[in-house]
Amino acid sequence: MLKFCVLGSGISYTLSPLIHKTAFRALGADADYFVEDIPSGELGENIVRIKKTYDGFNVTKPFKQDIMLYLDGIDCKVDAVNTVTVRGGEHIGSNTDVFGFASALRDLAGDVRGMRTLVLGAGGAAEAAVCALTDAGADVAIYNRTPERAIGLATRYKAAPVSSAKGLKPELLVNCTSVGNDGVTSPVPDGLDMSALRYGYDLVYSPAHTAFMSDCEKAGAKTAGGLGMLIYQAIAADGIFLGCEPPAELYEEIRKTLEKELS
Repeated sequence: MLKFCVLGSGISYTLSPLIHKTAFRALGADADYFVEDIPSGELGENIVRIKKTYDGFNVTKPFKQDIMLYLDGIDCKVDAVNTVTVRGGEHIGSNTDVFGFASALRDLAGDVRGMRTLVLGAGGAAEAAVCALTDAGADVAIYNRTPERAIGLATRYKAAPVSSAKGLKPELLVNCTSVGNDGVTSPVPDGLDMSALRYGYDLVYSPAHTAFMSDCEKAGAKTAGGLGMLIYQAIAADGIFLGCEPPAELYEEIRKTLEKELS
């Protein structure tokens, strides 16, 4: 039996085992999936054990960039890894978040070419979103509480770093921060003009409806939470793990399973 896991810190809430086990059953794979929830400062102390234990693993907060120090190779265009596979005895990092976000965003907003977009956050998840958005031709600005990180990310993708939201009038607003996990707090920055907002996408998937989404909906925007991205990126990761092309209908099967679990 193949063994996989998700590696992160403070991830007891994760839906990853349910998603991947559902996918493995649907794909007829003899595989199981586990959770490795380790303290944020102890990746180095655990990585040798994890490599020996699993045939591959997913990576989530806060290790998407730290994990790169412990891999034999990187096969992705972004500076963050969320999927690690074993090829010829070597651990290779890749990223399915870009595909996952692009797919979920397409479901929400269709063609975003030329759309004025503000991304909140500048971490690993934000990089995946910015990469997908610039690939799709969106007009991207990045706001982060630490301006230096926004500048660094914007420079890599020819986006615009902003130190204040005042005067900005986005058509698409994307939350790539963890603000909102409590179900109460909204990351929408002070001074943001939401009068032209058409779409709001929140990478947070639990709770299913966030304060960020409520703020966007009050402005008349259509919204979606991070569940779609979570499913799409997981299916892509399973395709890499198992060396197969998962069928398109797998998305709906997993989504129905998750909605039943969360209801």
